[in-house]
Amino acid sequence: MKHLDISYEKLNDLLDECFWAERRYFNAAEDIQITEYKRFLSHESVNRNRYCHHIVERMSQEGHTPSRLDVVKGHANRDWLEVKAALENSKPKLLINECVVQDEVVLNLLKEIIDDGWLPVNILEVLVPMEFQMKQSHIDLASLMKKMKKKKRKEKKKKEKEEKKTEIIELKKRSI
Repeated sequence: MKHLDISYEKLNDLLDECFWAERRYFNAAEDIQITEYKRFLSHESVNRNRYCHHIVERMSQEGHTPSRLDVVKGHANRDWLEVKAALENSKPKLLINECVVQDEVVLNLLKEIIDDGWLPVNILEVLVPMEFQMKQSHIDLASLMKKMKKKKRKEKKKKEKEEKKTEIIELKKRSI
């Protein structure tokens, strides 16, 4: 088998993993009930879909047929393990971590393919920005998580303050 054929096999593997990343982001966006996370995850799902279709388009231009053209998303097509995980672990952090883990698989394949350099330039022109944008999305996610943690602390303090105020009012009513 020629080295270029092996590179195209790796590209098909990348495409497959990228479609799975898209699915993870899509499903996490459906499961998470926090608007900020939902919006971010939906956006990233769309980005993963675009990456995949750019790769498919470039492969077709080079005369290669991709092994996968899409992945089914949503609750109706989940396997029982995903349903069980969604019910048991509906915490945003866990669902987001699943997305990040899948992205790491994609990023490792991207690095391997880009470093190899055997694929045509028009395909590499898609992969290099894809790698950068995925890494940037992880930075953006870390910022969002930090912001949400701060927001949660602020809401907790506000709630404690209101409870304390209510408690004082109740004590005053009792003393009268």
